[in-house]
Amino acid sequence: MTVLKPSELKADLGNVLDRASEYPQYVMRNGELLVITKAELAPTGEAPSLSPWELRSKAIESFYDPNKAW
Repeated sequence: MTVLKPSELKADLGNVLDRASEYPQYVMRNGELLVITKAELAPTGEAPSLSPWELRSKAIESFYDPNKAW
């Protein structure tokens, strides 16, 4: 298991996200171990009010700003 620093994540974000689709990526930030992993959107039976792109942007935004977590 390799634990990345936030600076390493920022410098190589595209490759880290590509690797996360295969296996979890770990980042140490402010003394906390964070995991980046592939997630599946579960169908709810309802028409989503947000597009898949909007859902992804909210997930990424909440990663960088924990105050915006849903």
